[in-house]
Amino acid sequence: MKELKRFSLSKIILAFVLSLTLIFPYLNVTALADSVAISKEQLDIVNPFIEQAATTFANLDPSIKNPIIEKVTNFVNGNISQTTSDLLNSIANTLSSINTTNYNVTADNIVLLAQAMKTFITSDKRQEILGQIESGKITNVALTTNDINMSALSSFNDAHNNVINFLINNVQTGSLLNLIQEYHNNLRIDNNFKVYYALGDTVYSLDDINNNSTLKEIVNQLLKDINNNLNLDQIVTAADSFSSAAKGLSSDNQNLLRAVLNAYGIQNYTPSNGGGAGGGGAIGGGSSSGETDVTEVGTPVAASNVDLTKETTVASSDNAISLDIPAGVISNNDGSTLKVSVNVLDDTQAKTIADKLNTASLTLLGKVYEFYFKATKDGKDTYITTFDKPITVKLSLNGIDTTKYDPRKISLFKIDNDTAIYRGGKYDKAANTITTKLYGFSTYSLMYYNKTFKDISNHWAKDDIEYMASKHITDGITPDTFNPEGNVTRAQFTAFLIKLLNVPYQTKATPFTDVKSSDWYYNDVTTAYNIGLVKGVSPDKFAPNDNITREQMAAMALDALKYVGKDTTINQDEVTKFLAQYKDANNVSSWAKEAVAASVKYNIMNGMTQVTYSPLSTSTRAQAIAVISRLFDMQ
Repeated sequence: MKELKRFSLSKIILAFVLSLTLIFPYLNVTALADSVAISKEQLDIVNPFIEQAATTFANLDPSIKNPIIEKVTNFVNGNISQTTSDLLNSIANTLSSINTTNYNVTADNIVLLAQAMKTFITSDKRQEILGQIESGKITNVALTTNDINMSALSSFNDAHNNVINFLINNVQTGSLLNLIQEYHNNLRIDNNFKVYYALGDTVYSLDDINNNSTLKEIVNQLLKDINNNLNLDQIVTAADSFSSAAKGLSSDNQNLLRAVLNAYGIQNYTPSNGGGAGGGGAIGGGSSSGETDVTEVGTPVAASNVDLTKETTVASSDNAISLDIPAGVISNNDGSTLKVSVNVLDDTQAKTIADKLNTASLTLLGKVYEFYFKATKDGKDTYITTFDKPITVKLSLNGIDTTKYDPRKISLFKIDNDTAIYRGGKYDKAANTITTKLYGFSTYSLMYYNKTFKDISNHWAKDDIEYMASKHITDGITPDTFNPEGNVTRAQFTAFLIKLLNVPYQTKATPFTDVKSSDWYYNDVTTAYNIGLVKGVSPDKFAPNDNITREQMAAMALDALKYVGKDTTINQDEVTKFLAQYKDANNVSSWAKEAVAASVKYNIMNGMTQVTYSPLSTSTRAQAIAVISRLFDMQ
């Protein structure tokens, strides 16, 4: 079952009840008073999202999906006693129990869009799509021009001027939405519709990037890797047009626009003080992106100059915290003096932060640290916030009651705008430390995250599930249920691996024609392919929505261990020996024999029974998380 955390409420509502109406931003609205025309090219823009949305809902747990399908079917067929508003509010309330959203999708907007779906999508096509969703198998949900009731759509104009005005006002946003459809992975948009670009852990305004030659070069190179015809200037132009148009909308239609953006996977961004981005520092080059306006806070506890030609260790005198900085952590700079320092906030400041962050399942433990990487040249300081290579951070658990707080569930969190963002952490029992790798600097603290689910209380994988939930590698299908016996797709297991390894997303393309940039798993699959974790089922197909087989899972797990430098060697005699204990060894595919045998040798995966491995069986969510848990401890 796909992790529902990746789909906010607005995305779920749009994808299930309203997804077909996402053709709105692409309609030809130049002559709305007379008619509405829809071209094949416009449908080609939207159909990939429709396919993704339908697949999303087809894969929902039946206990959630079926009641909503029934309500939607009754609605589009007119078989309802509830008013339209009451019905759609009921659906929204059901979905809100699954997830929450930062975007406010008003009931009026939902009603307008649902009525549009009922009005201008032909009955046959509606029933066909709903039937595929209900069956759980998506074959073809793409719209053609024949699936649109043109006369009904034209009459819809008069009844819903609110939506029509939204379309007219947003004609000029199409350029940005088209970019988003293919290249959205690094874009962020704040509540005022200002567009930002994310590089590593740091989010920059487009102005910051345009005014910094180093950043601009980096972004243009990333864009070039995706598409030779795309550059930063195009995004800036589209973003300015988008922002102007969006700010002219009514409040309700601004909410609707946020929902559409969210459906395309655009992450909302809350700027730091003053609307700037991150620390505003340059990457690698030591050049400034303008005034950095960084004021160091807290009491220094560790500091050292950095020589890029060799490894540097920065540690406090009591060894409560240490940072291992690799050679070449940033690109060669322009002769700046480089210094890394760690400051600690006082108890009052830490308590203020804890009071804002602590919840029933999340607890701030110990001290709050500020990490700084400063480049100084000609008396001017620039703070570097992202790195070319990760810095290893180790924190002692001395002083933390590990009888009260399971140390395996303690991790490092980045503190950003009163939000705690997981940044990893592996417990070393012998050293009593937590270790993780950071690709950027900010404010950090150790936190304890203790999450459980009501349907795993007596399950064999309870400990593994809670352990990996504490590491933000897995979530439930609802806030309170995990569905341990549900299936796992190839894309879902890939996403588990990327979270496990804490690898920054890669932007280079893949050969897979069935992995589109609008898919929730695009970043995970693209990254995993580029670092060698996954292969396709054919040269150009990944089959992301196929349930993963046990032998496929074994192969991916072995590649994950290889990626972190672990020994996974196995000779042919060992392959024969480990496979011989299973009477179904002949069912193991020829390409997977070495991986399956190695998975047994290294205790990553054992047989389903003492005498069967079941290589072609599909994996449950519990089985997959048990494998991920073992990999986590082995890395």
